Amino acid sequence: MNIIFVCKRYYTGKDVIRHRFGRLYEIPTQLARLGHDILVLCLDYRNKNHQEGFTEQFGSGSVKWIIVPIRNILNFEFTANYRTIKSMQATLIIGSSDIPCLWLSRHLSNCLGAYYIVDLYDNYESFGQARIPWFKRSLRASIKAANAIIVVSSTLKTKIMRDYSPTGSVLVMNNGIDAGSFSIGDRLEARISLRLPLQGRLIGTAGNLSRMKGLDTVYDAWHELQETTENTYLVLAGKTDPKLPLPTGERVIYLGEILENEIVQLFRALDVGIVPGHDSAFGRYCFPQKLFEMIACGLPVVAAKVGAIEDALHMNPAILFAPGDHKILAKTINLQLEYPQLPNIKPMQWNELIRDIESIIKNLI
Repeated sequence: MNIIFVCKRYYTGKDVIRHRFGRLYEIPTQLARLGHDILVLCLDYRNKNHQEGFTEQFGSGSVKWIIVPIRNILNFEFTANYRTIKSMQATLIIGSSDIPCLWLSRHLSNCLGAYYIVDLYDNYESFGQARIPWFKRSLRASIKAANAIIVVSSTLKTKIMRDYSPTGSVLVMNNGIDAGSFSIGDRLEARISLRLPLQGRLIGTAGNLSRMKGLDTVYDAWHELQETTENTYLVLAGKTDPKLPLPTGERVIYLGEILENEIVQLFRALDVGIVPGHDSAFGRYCFPQKLFEMIACGLPVVAAKVGAIEDALHMNPAILFAPGDHKILAKTINLQLEYPQLPNIKPMQWNELIRDIESIIKNLI
């Protein structure tokens, strides 16, 4: 099957192409491994990289990447790309990553007479671009017109069914993990590799260290923990928020923005991983990727009782804390440090998830 996949190049602080990262890389790649030919229109909003497109071969399938600077679209310099798109003779268009990509996918579907699927890896209403006039209307029209909608969580499916009244089927496909990377390892070796304290008790998290992600609650809990504990350290990694300064002190360790293999080592090094979140338009519907990566590394966790996080950990209420309640978070961390419990959850790998979705796509076509 010939498939066109439309997405943005940069998301969650990563370059989909250079880092071969996440859902936007795995969906086309895993479909190609199943024998399909994929053309990826990768929109570059930064207009920084002049890298030409390239093709990756996976057995009988392939992924051809076309990098499209957004200025080319704004300046109507899209003719050459459209010729390539038309020659693909695609049966299916999949739009993902944000509102403009969904809009473009819908219009390509109309022009090419192809089936059209929307992939929602988040609640796109919570993105800043949704405040631009007409963008929410475009999002609604794109979802309404889709032959099928893939969503990242059950809570997001409920919202889409309730608020959008889609005509197509709504399917849940969580994010997967790379089991070759995120797996149980030696804690001491991990601490040595990251130059972390060998004897202390380490708590922490990695990712976007912002208020939107609930890090304000983590920092408030730490202010309480550092007064009541002596040998506990807070370890943080990821992009910081200028409006939310990191806590300070001898027992706060900031590793900076680290690579995926170092995140794996961090999750192996910690005693307790923290998965924060707020009861917000973002927190209720996002997928807790770090939760599943931590669990895959054998790390006990504490997590906010909200959305997909609560759904995943409903059998482990003792490790959940009310969003925004730093006092309960501090108590829950202490409980996990003293009596650690690991949820009985088996994170799925990308190839398993995409194989399930492929069968649905075939039935649609």
